[in-house]
Amino acid sequence: MSLDAVGGARSGVAPSRRGHVPRHLAIRARRWPRRVLVAANVVVAFVLLSVALGYGYLRYVEIGGIKTGSSSGLASSDGSPSAAAGQSYAGLRPENVLLIGNETRAGQVDVNFGNPALLTGSLSDVIMLVHLDPRTGSVSLLSIPRDVFVPMPAGTPSGPDRSPYQKIDAALNDGSFGPNNLVDAITDDFGIPINHYVEVDFDEFLQVVDALGGIEMDFPERLYDAYSGLDITHTGCQVLDGKQALALVRSRHLQYDPPGVDPADVSAWPYDPESNLARIVRDQELLRVLVRTAESKGFTSPLRINSLLGAVLGNLTVDPGFKSQLLDLALRYRHLDAFAPKATTIPVTEENGPYGNGYVYEGFQLGDVELPDEPADDQTIERWDSGLFPQPVDPTAVQVYDIAGTPGLATSTGAALQAYGLHVTTEAYATSPASVTETVVEYHPGQLAEGFAVFRHLSGAVVLDAVPSVPAGTVELLAGSTFRVDGSASASAPTTSTSPTSTPAGSSAVPTPGGQAPSQAANRLTPYDPRPC
Repeated sequence: MSLDAVGGARSGVAPSRRGHVPRHLAIRARRWPRRVLVAANVVVAFVLLSVALGYGYLRYVEIGGIKTGSSSGLASSDGSPSAAAGQSYAGLRPENVLLIGNETRAGQVDVNFGNPALLTGSLSDVIMLVHLDPRTGSVSLLSIPRDVFVPMPAGTPSGPDRSPYQKIDAALNDGSFGPNNLVDAITDDFGIPINHYVEVDFDEFLQVVDALGGIEMDFPERLYDAYSGLDITHTGCQVLDGKQALALVRSRHLQYDPPGVDPADVSAWPYDPESNLARIVRDQELLRVLVRTAESKGFTSPLRINSLLGAVLGNLTVDPGFKSQLLDLALRYRHLDAFAPKATTIPVTEENGPYGNGYVYEGFQLGDVELPDEPADDQTIERWDSGLFPQPVDPTAVQVYDIAGTPGLATSTGAALQAYGLHVTTEAYATSPASVTETVVEYHPGQLAEGFAVFRHLSGAVVLDAVPSVPAGTVELLAGSTFRVDGSASASAPTTSTSPTSTPAGSSAVPTPGGQAPSQAANRLTPYDPRPC
């Protein structure tokens, strides 16, 4: 049985009281951990990366045993505009490293993670990018929510019962080729070149935290999550062991004990309204605490660091280029402060179908999904890695296809694009795949600059896609239900609002499903989130 989380629903119902999950939810509660434990993978990957970059520990460790995977799809160290324009330092250029958490059960024996014979497949529930700038010695973090809905890379096996459009975490579900698919998805759909990747299995997280002797965090409120097992019974600073830290990392059904509510009645405690998005913020904070803990406890000697890394190096997979750079990177970033890197998340909006029963695309039930939000996404990415995107190059032809089923949409969109000087050759209808459709800018592989020339004039739920069948020099625009043509080339150019039910007439707000506010890029802790002591 393959993971139903690949393209499936991820919803849950709250328990009625502490320690009790209704019987009809028992099976769901047992299945749920495999969907969220992957956050631990990224925590482990970040710790290992920080150890290598921040403290130079790997100079004492035998790195020859670190496994290497394929480098297909990775950009060269000078293969992006920002890297080519950036100043090198000791032979290093700016680079982007993808941290991947693989929740495969292959070789795992802990029953809490699930039976590997039954739970096949792989997902990456938390996707984090690390930008390294050797000139300044700085590091910045960018998270991509796991449920963001995107086209899958060409050739990705989505299965006979799956849509070629999926939540981005499903790109990893291709065995040893999974990391390459995830790299391709991020590059094709967001225009972000990836230079290296680090992949780990999640069950090493417990050993890492316990090897540190636990981590200390301050809890402003009591917290509870029946599904992850989180149960913080008192406030203030306290030491979390591996299991408790794992429960915190996994938590996306978080309840908190606010003032004025009976502390004994957990069923009355409110839920964190942002679920997985809030978990990303907590996880990033926990990453910082882990790295700071390693530093404060003196993991600077060969013997002590070996006790931390010995258990996890066997499950660490990197691309060959990253492995060859480890010692040089360690030397450059050895003074990295764990709390210095800025952390952001690309903004998204949620879509769960017209009746709240899950998003259906081309007849496939995909559960709750998150849609991109332009231009906020590009602005967030640019702040994370300045100068990342190529200079736009006008394509020789733009073909516009209406996939929203809106009368006159293709014609009005084509006219608005022509006002920017783009050569529109086709305005036609196409099959509408869903009631709410994101807009897709399809470009020929290797011609992101041409795709970006169209993409930059669009706002709303818009995503890029590299499609081999699109002729070179041509851009195909699949016009969806929630976008607008405006852009930045000419303030006087006309706009076309294609989602009147989502954006009030005359409004300058970016169209979103149902007019909802998108999530914020800045990662801010809530008053009840744990933080460093």
